[in-house]
Amino acid sequence: MNSRDIIALKKDIFLHLSKRQLKDAFQSLTKLTKNMHDWKISETLGELETNYKFMLHYMFEGVDDPERENVYRNLLRSLYELTDDSADELLKIESSNVFYEKYRINALKNSTIRDYEVQLKDIAGSISLVDLLEDGDEKTNRKRELAVRRERIASDMFNTIFVSPRTDDIELASYLSLVNNIELSLREKCLFLSAINLSLFHRFDSHKIQLLMDVATSENTQLRARAIVGLVVIMQMYDTRWSLYPELQSRLAIMSENQGFRKAVLRVIIQLIRSRETEQISKRIREEILPEMMKFNSLAGRKLNLDELMGESEFSEKNPEWQKELEESGLGKKLQEYSNLQMEGADVFHSTFSGLKHFPFFSEMSNWFMPFDPSYSEFISLFPQEKKNSLLQTAIVDSGHMCNSDKYSFCLSLLQISPAQREMMLGQMGAESEEIKQLQKEAQAMNPATDDEVASNQYIQDLYRFFKLNPYRSSFFDIFKLNLNFYDKKSLAPLISDVDSMRKIAFYCFEKNNFSEALDIFNKLILIDSQSDDVWQKIGYCKQMLNNLDGALDAYLQADLLKPNNSWILKRIAQLYRTQKKPELSLEYYLKVAKLTPDNIGVELNIGHCYLELNDYEQAINTYFKVELLDSKGTKAWRPIAWTAFLQKKYELAKKYYKQVLLDKPTIHDFLNAGHVELVVGDKKAAVELYKQAYYQDHDFELFQMLFDADKEVLINCGVEENIFPFMFDQIKYGMN
Repeated sequence: MNSRDIIALKKDIFLHLSKRQLKDAFQSLTKLTKNMHDWKISETLGELETNYKFMLHYMFEGVDDPERENVYRNLLRSLYELTDDSADELLKIESSNVFYEKYRINALKNSTIRDYEVQLKDIAGSISLVDLLEDGDEKTNRKRELAVRRERIASDMFNTIFVSPRTDDIELASYLSLVNNIELSLREKCLFLSAINLSLFHRFDSHKIQLLMDVATSENTQLRARAIVGLVVIMQMYDTRWSLYPELQSRLAIMSENQGFRKAVLRVIIQLIRSRETEQISKRIREEILPEMMKFNSLAGRKLNLDELMGESEFSEKNPEWQKELEESGLGKKLQEYSNLQMEGADVFHSTFSGLKHFPFFSEMSNWFMPFDPSYSEFISLFPQEKKNSLLQTAIVDSGHMCNSDKYSFCLSLLQISPAQREMMLGQMGAESEEIKQLQKEAQAMNPATDDEVASNQYIQDLYRFFKLNPYRSSFFDIFKLNLNFYDKKSLAPLISDVDSMRKIAFYCFEKNNFSEALDIFNKLILIDSQSDDVWQKIGYCKQMLNNLDGALDAYLQADLLKPNNSWILKRIAQLYRTQKKPELSLEYYLKVAKLTPDNIGVELNIGHCYLELNDYEQAINTYFKVELLDSKGTKAWRPIAWTAFLQKKYELAKKYYKQVLLDKPTIHDFLNAGHVELVVGDKKAAVELYKQAYYQDHDFELFQMLFDADKEVLINCGVEENIFPFMFDQIKYGMN
């Protein structure tokens, strides 16, 4: 049995267990475990199946058993865990996945978490002693040596925890000891928690989850953020198993009474939703903003820097035309949009730093999760002891906009250039360290939760880069492909089920165009308050975007009942009736809109279209003439006037307007319709020339003929003899040679 077969069988067993099809699960699990040739596992599986058969026997014999539910739950737990462990043992032999490569290596070691705790504590003590030495080469070299040893131990610990087997109570206690040890650095504790999260993403472990629950209430912002992000993702991944662990449910219920924890969960969920637009943001930066900046040579030539484009410098003090040029280019708007995304916490740097993950630093898995630390062994020249308050320290290390992974990319890139160039570049960053610190203080004062928001957002961005960019990403299930159906998760839903949280998540999904997920939540909200016209409007819009037009219309009609005479709602109802080929109902609503927003060109055009679809040509053309008067350029009504005049058999009027249309970016339809007019009035030669022009628009004769055939009935009604059409097509074809 190869790796693919093992994984497929594991998924098959999990599917049976989720559907509570235990007979089938036992059958598949027997097939899986027989390849292990381990009599203990076979014996355990046999005992579990025997117990299940006894349970079924007593159930159908009518025997009352108050412990049956607990027995069944424990049976399911055992089957899930046996499947996990059996598959891992088989894959340890067969798989080239990075998890199993490290699993095999780790099996040769005998280090415990307690060993790593002692080693890291010793290193911390040694670093403290070296700090007491006088500055000089000896101190620098010893610090670098200790930093390298520290990094090696932390990396080894990370890999050991990542592939660690199922945890018991004793190991859980040792894990808690490490996290709570005040003598250990925050950096190693953060790495440890990331390893726990990665381990849990691979395999469910109730004891490790209990550890995260403990840390989720930590006083330390960084630790708390990593634990809560991990918990949210894990509850998404393992919702079907959550009910089998009452100890986790009870603990979560107690935690949910803490409003701070609930707010943190809500914040993480919104940040996870936001992460889904990272690729879209990167594409826009790559394809819109950066090319626009590159094209904007005239401003660049005048030596305007980014501060002058985005900052508070007064354009008027230099040259007012520069600002006008910036506005006309569209770059200013794009840069403002970029700035707004950055302030919101969007991942605007992913595209910038995705190409800077090639350094050897990133070949070590643990480094993708290391909190940024200027004391990293390679950064001694960048962050000398005597310049701890440098601009680089403030602008990069203390920045809340860049995640840890990108900070390492940036600093590793700085090491590739000469010290002189480095100083020059840092000097051009255009900000004083004290000013940046002041901005950070002001942000903190305005939003006390800023630190928590930044910590969880940066960690999610670190995770995103790991799952999207790391060289072994194919070995991992991408947690950013999980569905955003948080309210379908029985484990998570109670934490975010209050109306305020539901509205925040729904509106955020809606704002980010995640209409399916938003609709699910709006449907829940409308059950709570069926009189909310705003929610009905958004339900309608979501359904419209998801192409459920009947459902959208029903929702808009409900909104109209609750908030009559709202032009936006009436316009949507009119549009949908028109889409449903009900022009009489569409016209009724467009006329209502016209009373609320008189002389609106778009509304008047649609009124004209409705009259046209009702074959009321006189009303239609009069409405189009009104549009022509309202439209300063007068071009929007030309086509409908020309076509309606043609249907009214006012051919001279139709010719007049098509002549104007053909001078203003004509389409295949314009040449075709103008040709129809000439054909009907008997000028076959002029008609052929116009039809050829229609063909030349796409050079697709099949398309041309299809469009022509759609109008045949109209042409015949206007007096054109049907037998001329074959001759017409041949003449057109000869004329194309």
